[in-house]
Amino acid sequence: MKKLLYLTKRNCLVFIRDRGAVFFSLLSMLIVLMLMGVFLGNMNEENIVHLLEEYGGERDIQADQEHAKQLVQYWTLAGILIVNSVTVTLTVIGNRVADISEGKLASIYSAPVHRVTIALSYVVSAIVIGIFMCTLTLGVAFGYIIATGGKMLSITALVRTLLLIVLNVCIFSIIMYLAALFVKSSSAWSGIGTVVGTLVGFVGAIYLPMGNLPEGVATVLKYIPVLHGASLLRKVCCAQALEATFTNVPPKLLAEYKEYMGIQIKMGENMVSSSFQILFLIGCAMIAFGLIIFFQRKKDINDR
Repeated sequence: MKKLLYLTKRNCLVFIRDRGAVFFSLLSMLIVLMLMGVFLGNMNEENIVHLLEEYGGERDIQADQEHAKQLVQYWTLAGILIVNSVTVTLTVIGNRVADISEGKLASIYSAPVHRVTIALSYVVSAIVIGIFMCTLTLGVAFGYIIATGGKMLSITALVRTLLLIVLNVCIFSIIMYLAALFVKSSSAWSGIGTVVGTLVGFVGAIYLPMGNLPEGVATVLKYIPVLHGASLLRKVCCAQALEATFTNVPPKLLAEYKEYMGIQIKMGENMVSSSFQILFLIGCAMIAFGLIIFFQRKKDINDR
């Protein structure tokens, strides 16, 4: 255990000392904030207000605007959290690739430490840094939302959000470690990071809501864990705002809006439950973990 803690601490410090790595791990989050602040945020708010005016009967326009603003803020927050869960863990796992390209991993392997412990140290460090960065983002976002007149999440919703952060970070740390097994140069991993950082906003239906995506693309995304992780966070973060915003409107309208914005995911003819999505994410992690064991053993045999 002491060896695992030491190696984990070492990997965390390597990441923190590299300011460039910290910045680029958060670059996708900054892009989302810029897009929502400059372009998409106002458009989404206006769409909600227009929808309520058309189908909600007599409305208090000012109240609808305030509720719509808070709903978009929490929807954006859920997207940012899933982006961080992917990009931050990817960057931290990049320590393994850097150690390989710089010849450090061979030196670590020569130490009296089991290779499983070394592998775990990379994954655990990604989990630690990922949870810290997501929690920090959550705190900053709450401060901004409250400062702009919004309401804080309930204690129950906050606890669920934190648990979902832990779940997503753990799952994507395992998946990113699996990907790192096939990369040996830092430049290649940086290229992967650029591609993933660009695509995660689309895969999570953040840049474009699910309802704006072509049917074929939307169908494919429903089998990718990022979308389900984002959906789970949206359900929790947006629940209070949805209830306040869609007061006195037909339930069908609310259901259609949830599907359009990727809050609820429809597979086949049915909306999938949160329990199914959690099991789906855990299943993806278990598959990735099994593949890690298989390829790691195969690599160990070849190295002998």
